[in-house]
Amino acid sequence: MITVGFCNLKGGVGKTTACQNLAVALAEMGKRVAVMDMDPQSNLSISFGIEVAEDQLHIVDFLTGAASWDEIVVQKEGVDIVPGTLDLVMVELHPEGQIGRDTLLKEALGRLAPDRYDFIFFDSPPQLGIFTRNVLAACERLLIPLDGGFYSLEGLRLLNQAVPLFKERLNPDLSLLGVLLTRHNPSVFICREVAREVRSFFGPLLFDTYIRQNVSLTEAGSLGVSVFAYDPSSNGARDYGGVAIEFLRRCDIHD
Repeated sequence: MITVGFCNLKGGVGKTTACQNLAVALAEMGKRVAVMDMDPQSNLSISFGIEVAEDQLHIVDFLTGAASWDEIVVQKEGVDIVPGTLDLVMVELHPEGQIGRDTLLKEALGRLAPDRYDFIFFDSPPQLGIFTRNVLAACERLLIPLDGGFYSLEGLRLLNQAVPLFKERLNPDLSLLGVLLTRHNPSVFICREVAREVRSFFGPLLFDTYIRQNVSLTEAGSLGVSVFAYDPSSNGARDYGGVAIEFLRRCDIHD
């Protein structure tokens, strides 16, 4: 089981869209995939059309050991989803003690059978708060979505500074799987400059495949489905299909 955190400390870079659609692409290829929505805004859950009722067991119950994985997981489009809720905000209000530890997620995942899935993805918030720190402490690989805007490089720079600290102190297995360009248009000067900067610093860690700007990706998420369910012939679906193939290659897994 390979655990992958989707992280960028700059918001609006297509991180949640990447987490959702890569998960579905892999599921359609026969992989066993789960995703966890670690963001209190719950955008990943909304993108899958999931709303957690107030009296329903939720992600905080799993993190604290009050509920099992099977009690909170929801399946959509062949993917097992642990939806986020606003209750995650309560964890932020307890920075000390059992509920606020950076290893809460890592310990909770230890209760899950290691052969349950091929991949578990974590969608993290765009800041280095308790949930992103838990993802950095728990996952083996990081995938960093990055859009064509110049300011998205700043979030990448900050995250690149944080990773060695977590690797040294909490998670020696943490490594960077790659940087994925989203909403990329190589005919636009700033997009080319961002790609050039990333490649000059990260070299082969930059995915060869990139995600083009595609309205179907936005429309699909707003309707609570992946781009594969909404418009499987779209550029967005084709691009994420290509990313899935490269992702497996980078994980040294042959389809």
